Amino acid sequence: MPAKGLDRHPSLVDQLVEHVFDRIMRGELAPGQRITEEQLAAEFGVSRTPVREAVKRLAEMGVVRIFPRARLEVATTDLDDLREITQLREDLECLALGYAFAHLTDDSIKRLERLVARCERLAEGGSRVEIFLADSKFHMAIAEMGKNKFLLDLVRRLDVKVQLSRAMMCLSKDKINRSVQFHRQIVDALRKRDLAEAQRLMRQHVRRTLTPDDGDVQ
Repeated sequence: MPAKGLDRHPSLVDQLVEHVFDRIMRGELAPGQRITEEQLAAEFGVSRTPVREAVKRLAEMGVVRIFPRARLEVATTDLDDLREITQLREDLECLALGYAFAHLTDDSIKRLERLVARCERLAEGGSRVEIFLADSKFHMAIAEMGKNKFLLDLVRRLDVKVQLSRAMMCLSKDKINRSVQFHRQIVDALRKRDLAEAQRLMRQHVRRTLTPDDGDVQ
């Protein structure tokens, strides 16, 4: 989620950012849809001041685009964007695995296994949004294990783009399930202390997750 570092005591601006991002993830705000600061202020029952700050943050995240006269538009993603996001994510996720590997413990493996199990349960009967957020937690946990705050920040920022891209794609249930299955294989490789195999699987996982099949992009 966009305000991960502020979950304990979210400010009004943090809540507004989460509110807009959640609506986009759930398909309530479509790619390219026009919205206004007045609309957001009315929906949340607040003044324009925190809305302006939230909009500024959302624009920095790449979630909305700002036009003259305070007109806003939900960001869109095309195939070129998907390719660039996927390429960067492959490298960052494998780097995160390398950092995590240096701090790998039995407890950290168990933590990842719990996250894998949650993803698998949701793949059986959860919503697309729930599955995507659970998937995000799995990847963020690996980045956190690496104990490098700068890499973690990069992965968090890219995760926003990944989730936004997913919200704009009509991924099939089968494709989502296949993607989730990679998690257990990655953790199995880490349990065997096989970093090279874990990174190979991670590249396949990332590539197949954000590479659309025919008809995937809305």
